[in-house]
Parts: sequence; C-alpha cells; structure tokens
Amino acid sequence: MSALLQKLRPQNGRTKRKRERGSALNRATPAGMLIAVGIVYGDLGTSPIYAPKALMLAQGGQMNRFQTLGSLSLVFWFMMLVVTIKYVCTAMRADNQGEGGVFALFAAVRKYWKPAGLIAMIGAAAFLADSVFTPAVSITSAVEGLASIPFIGDSGYWSQELSMMIAIAIILGLFLIQHAGTNRLGSLFGPIMTVWFTFIAVIGVMQITRDWSVLQALDPTIGLRFLLSDENKSGVAIMGSVFLALTGAEALYSDMGHVGRGNIWASWPLVNIALMCSYFGQGVWMLDGHLINAHGVAPFFQIIPEQIRPFGVVMSLMAGVIASQALISGAFTLTAAADGLGWLPRLNMRYPGVTKGQIYIPSVCATLAVLTVLVVLYFQSSAAMEAAYGLALVIAMLMDSVLLFEFLRNVRGKRASAVVMCTVFVLVELLFLSASVSKFMEGGYITVVIWGLVYGLFHICSRGSMLENSERGHVHADDLAHILAVSMAEKRRDLVADHLVYLTPDPNMRDVEKDIAVSMIHRRAHAYWVVTVVQLGRPYGQDWKVTSYGRNLHRVTINLGYKVPQFYLPQFMQAIMEDMLANGEINRINPQWPKLATRSERLGIGSVRYVLMHRVISPESALPDSDRTLLRTYQWVKRLISKPVEWFGLETNDPIIDTVSVWNGEERPMQMHRIGEVKKKP
Repeated sequence: MSALLQKLRPQNGRTKRKRERGSALNRATPAGMLIAVGIVYGDLGTSPIYAPKALMLAQGGQMNRFQTLGSLSLVFWFMMLVVTIKYVCTAMRADNQGEGGVFALFAAVRKYWKPAGLIAMIGAAAFLADSVFTPAVSITSAVEGLASIPFIGDSGYWSQELSMMIAIAIILGLFLIQHAGTNRLGSLFGPIMTVWFTFIAVIGVMQITRDWSVLQALDPTIGLRFLLSDENKSGVAIMGSVFLALTGAEALYSDMGHVGRGNIWASWPLVNIALMCSYFGQGVWMLDGHLINAHGVAPFFQIIPEQIRPFGVVMSLMAGVIASQALISGAFTLTAAADGLGWLPRLNMRYPGVTKGQIYIPSVCATLAVLTVLVVLYFQSSAAMEAAYGLALVIAMLMDSVLLFEFLRNVRGKRASAVVMCTVFVLVELLFLSASVSKFMEGGYITVVIWGLVYGLFHICSRGSMLENSERGHVHADDLAHILAVSMAEKRRDLVADHLVYLTPDPNMRDVEKDIAVSMIHRRAHAYWVVTVVQLGRPYGQDWKVTSYGRNLHRVTINLGYKVPQFYLPQFMQAIMEDMLANGEINRINPQWPKLATRSERLGIGSVRYVLMHRVISPESALPDSDRTLLRTYQWVKRLISKPVEWFGLETNDPIIDTVSVWNGEERPMQMHRIGEVKKKP
C-alpha cells in the first residue's frame, strides 16, 4: 500500500530532475561506449606494454611456471578487486550530481567530515604528480618497441639514447598542440582505442591457444601461494609491478561525468577481457623460459608476429599518446577545480573547445612538459621509470578509499558496507603502497618530491587565501555613497580620473570591501565603479547588471561565457558607460582638450582608469611567525603566477596598483626618550 501511495503522490520537481539525471547517467549507447573507450581506458590499455616486463624483471628477468602463473593470478584478481569491484561497481555509485573523482567525493562529504579537505588535497596533488609519469612511461615504452622491428633494432644506428630522444620529441609535440584543443582529434580516440583493444586481444588469444594451461592462473590460491613463497624473489615488492597493470583505474571514476556511468559499465567487461587476453598471451611466452633484461624488448612486442609487428608498434605509439592526452586533460580539469576552491592563485585558463570541460592552462602545460622531459632524461628507459611510476597513484587511490568510506557512511547511510568494503580497499592499497615505498631509493623519491611540491602549493594557497580574506571588512554601499559625496566636494585634491573602476571577485552587490572604500576616499574622481567579472557555464554570452547608489557609485556584475576573452574588459566597460550615459544614469563629461581626446572622452564619458588592490602584511601584524611566513609566501606565489593586468587587458590603460595592508596590529602608543633640554617659548 505504501508503495502505491508513493506512486500516486505528486513528485517533487527536484526529485524528478534528480531521477532524470540519474537515468541519463546510467544510459549506455554505442556512441557513448566508443567515446568512453577513447577517453577512459588509455592508461589501463597501455599497461600490457610495460607491466609484464616489470613482472619478469622483478624475478630476475626469467620466470619458471610457478612464478609466471602466480604473477598472472595476482594481476587478474587485483584487477578484479581494485578496478571492477572498487571503482566500477562501488565508487561509480558515489557520484556528486553525476561527477566522479576526488573532488566530487570531497564536495559530497565536506559538510559531514572536517578533514575531507586535507584528504582531497593530498589525493589531488598525487594525481597531478602521476600526470608527469604517465606520458613519460607510456610513450617511452612504446618507442622502445621500435627495437623489436628487425630492420630497426638490428641496425647499427639504434640505441637507447636515440629511443629516448624520439620519446622526448613526441612528448614535446604532444604538449605543443594542447593550445589547439582536442575537438577534432578526440573524435578519433574512440575508434583508435577500439582497434587497439581488438588487436591486443587477438594477439593474446593466438598465444593462449598454444598453451591453454596458462588459464590455471585464474585460480586465486596460486597467486597467494606465490606471493608468500620463497620462489618470489622480490617479496612484497612484487606488488609494485602488479600495480602497474592497474594504473588508470582512478581515471574510470574521474571521467564518469564526461562519458556517463552507463557507458563505462557497458564497455568495461569488453576492455577487461581484451586486457586479460594480452596478459595471459604474454604469460604463454614467459612459460617458454625466455630471458629479458632492463633494456630488452618487452614481451608485448615479442609475441606479435614479425610481419605485423610494425603495425603493432605504431598502434602502441598511438595508444600511448592517447593515454598521455587523457592524463594531461585530466590534469587541466583538476587544476581548474583546485583554482575554484582557492587552492591555487587565479590562473589564466583558455577553452579551445566548445565544451567547458575542455580546458587549456598554459602555465600547467609548460610545467608538465618540462617535468616530463626531465623525468625521461633522468631515468632514460621505461624500466627505470617503473620504480617511481605508480607511487603517486597509490596515494590518490588511498585517498579515494578514505573519502568513499565517509560518503557511504554519512551520505548513503550504509555504515556496515562502508566499513567492510573500504577496510578491504585500504588494506590492499596499503599493500601496494608498502611495495612502492620499498623502491623509494630507486626513483620513488622523484614522485615524492613532485607530490610534495604540489601539495605544498595547495596548502600555502589555501591557508594564505583564508588569512588574506579573513581581514576584509565591508561598508554598506549607501553609506559609502554618502561619504564619497562629501569627499568629492573637496577641491584641493587633484582629480585622478573621471571614472575609477575597482575590480574585485566579491559578488556582493550591496556592500563594498573596506580596502576599496578607503582607496576611493583617497582618490578623487567624478564616479566610482566596483566591478566583478563572473564566468558563465555556457560558452558564449555577455551581459551585465548594475546597481547605482546615487550618481557617483555604481556596482556592476559582468557575466561572460567561458569562451569570451576577459581581456576585452575595457571595451565592455566602455559599452556599459555609453549605455548608462544614453539613459541619463551618469553625468556627461566634456573633454578639456577636444583635439587630444580619446573616443570615450569625445562621447562624453571622460577618462577611465582601473584600480587593482595589492595586499601586503602590515609590519605591526599580530600574526604568528608561521602564518606570517606562509602569507608572504602565498603573496609571492600570486605575484609570480597571477597577472590580472594581462587577464583584463589593462596594459595600455595605465592601471593603478593600490597597496593595502592586511592583518594590522593593534595601535600601541610608542614611548620615546627625548635627548636635550626643552626650550620653552616665552
């Protein structure tokens, strides 16, 4: 009866929209699945190139039957546990309005759990650190496959140095085209990756048919016995090599909002089968007793028939580039989210595509390019990079598990399942972490350094922004308009400009920041403007609204589509002033020197200057030394990265940089001792 009454009861509009959104998210289509294959599985799809080689090197370069079957069993069952059960079946149900990833979890649990911000910060920094290694490993391992082609590898010109230079050239080319976006190329990613997964599956099956006994690795006890046996030459460190097969699992969850949960659910079984065919096919090759060294050709290329090996190498290069592109795009998206949270200074962002999800951040692109090239030059081979690769991603996955626990417990109310599942996930990831940490001195410290720098930047900007904003008081706009009317009557002060435009991110239309109010009082003008630029969720469009307080104070909000350049701000303000002048909302100002007047002066607007507020720490600040140092570091980072004069196109508008102090100390009378006698006047 209660179910029937529920159906008859009118649906709440918000509930209905939520159900419709959930239904669209769960829907799978052939086109959507093709897009998912091209965007989501790049990192996982290139793992068969280097993970089996890492497993062999962990056992000394040659594996017996027990070692081979045990290694394959570990790959199969941990793929099932981490990728399928944790991310595909569990985490993807923990969405925030259809979005996935560490920031989606953070947004969902932040009001329930105070440390969520710290956990999300650690996870996001780890993901960005991993974005450096993914292009390096994926592309370098694919380029090394050229040595498997007889007329290249057997020639006297091929060397590891040449392989490294080719990889660097491809990496630089990939980063150099980021400014153009991936609209056209993105449509090819799905078909190319579909061909790739079909290819590795077919090659793998061809090998499996040679020795069906390799399927004994599906027995989970073989993997467990191998992990704990004396024949496992690397001990628990073998889990670091196993984890290389799982890199890219977090991307499934992070990209859920782009491709839809249903498309991932529908395509993952097919992709998983293709991956397992490749791993088990290489396992048959290992059972033959082949020996390999760090600079040798990976088993992946060895099992490809020589006649089609060039095609396999080309496909691996294309898959490596696509995997790298996915991580680079993910790094841009995550950086933009961190910027929005105040964890970074405001960055210059561009939108080369027609969707807001496609972002290009020049500073991030340049930083990733430099770090990736340095990683390739330092390690020189994909086998050497594998010691550092994966450590950051393990940390990111671990943070996902912690936030996932809080989501299931507080948001979904599933306390028992949260404890059971997340305990298993955390224990498994701690096992992977211990294996990765064991390789710290072999190159893992590079990952830790990059992660530490990114996390430190997040922490400094987050805390510094909070300290800087905590001292901003406000004045009601009506009161400020009255004060300005009085101060403007003072004729002894020189006129700075006819119009002074103050730029602020504060969207409050009724109040004005106290620092801006003080600056207005000290600078004489005919009219004052407080302007906020807001970025819209749609690509195009430009509109504005104004609230005037008398004829000398105007509060303006300009709404711009995310593809509309903000450096047109002077032109936007001139159009606004022309409109208000035509409607009689502002006074006409005739130019003093008509022959030398600018266009705005000839129109009767007058001269316009822009004011940007630059905040510094007061020498008398009562802040503790630690916070004082952190705030100064934050302000130095802002000066280094943030360039509002360039964002808004004010280079030729003679902007005023007004320096104001933050965290002023309490005024204390100073005791001074006068030297000499006082001569009193008669």
